[in-house]
Amino acid sequence: MPQRFLILLLLTAVIIASGCIGATTTGTGNGLSIQAFEPDFASVYSDENVKLQLRAKNMGDVVAENIKAEIAGISLSEWSGSGFGFTQEQNLGKALPYDQATKTEGETKTAYWNLKAPKLPKGISYDYTPIAKLSYDYKTQAIQPMTIVDETELRRIIQQGKSLPSKTSAYTKGPFSVDIETGNYVKTSSRFTSGTTYDIFPISIKITNSGWESGGTVLREGGAFSGFWGKDYDYPVQVKITPPAGTDFVYSGTWDSDCSRGTVTVDLWKGKERTITCELRVNEKTSYSREAQITVELSYRYQTESRTQIKVFGTESGWGWGWR
Repeated sequence: MPQRFLILLLLTAVIIASGCIGATTTGTGNGLSIQAFEPDFASVYSDENVKLQLRAKNMGDVVAENIKAEIAGISLSEWSGSGFGFTQEQNLGKALPYDQATKTEGETKTAYWNLKAPKLPKGISYDYTPIAKLSYDYKTQAIQPMTIVDETELRRIIQQGKSLPSKTSAYTKGPFSVDIETGNYVKTSSRFTSGTTYDIFPISIKITNSGWESGGTVLREGGAFSGFWGKDYDYPVQVKITPPAGTDFVYSGTWDSDCSRGTVTVDLWKGKERTITCELRVNEKTSYSREAQITVELSYRYQTESRTQIKVFGTESGWGWGWR
């Protein structure tokens, strides 16, 4: 019994050590997603070489461009991250998305950092937490189908016990969701004067950072994005809104939500979400009913991160730890 207990205790210690040291926490969500960030050795001695590897895969529907991977969370001067060819930030180019036609998976990108464990006094150990920061340019595209129907035609449809189609918003996979609300249909009364109607209706566009709770965030371009008249943005997203044919947006008088400009830059509240409300005007006569769609395209720079752990055992002794 004592021998069995001792063997069980040793096995438990090995399992705990292998499970805790070097554990990796990766970013989640669509877009360019971190698959793994880990060292080649979970525990090392002072001055031993360590290689960190980051693997990221495009899980979204559009190309990820201008990809950059950067290491943080540790002092590179302590880790001797200054050898020949060492760069704290690496440019990884672009990553292609999943191809529905050929069933080809999204492209994977890999980055490496070669480091040397810091000097610690003998008898001391410390758990370091390197962090990988991954940023890239991305887009989210959305459409909202809608029906424009003439007042007389709508009356006929209702009297015959029929109904008009109701469809929800659809958007590409990525770190953002887009919900566009227009109502089931738009009724026009053909009150035209010189080719212009007075049938105006509101639409609402809600933008949500789906990766917000897992640490995904929008970055300011170049670290200091500045808009019109020097307006500063903490979490800028460029929104391009295209109205259906035969309609246009009414001027709203507000710079950051005036859909009539076609493209606006909005600042997400606390990096999480923002809602834009616009007014759309029908300017083309509709004899019966027709289906149309509003399209929205978001452009932004996104960042996600991953953490890992490395335990370093000290070997240095003597004044200044200069000898072993």
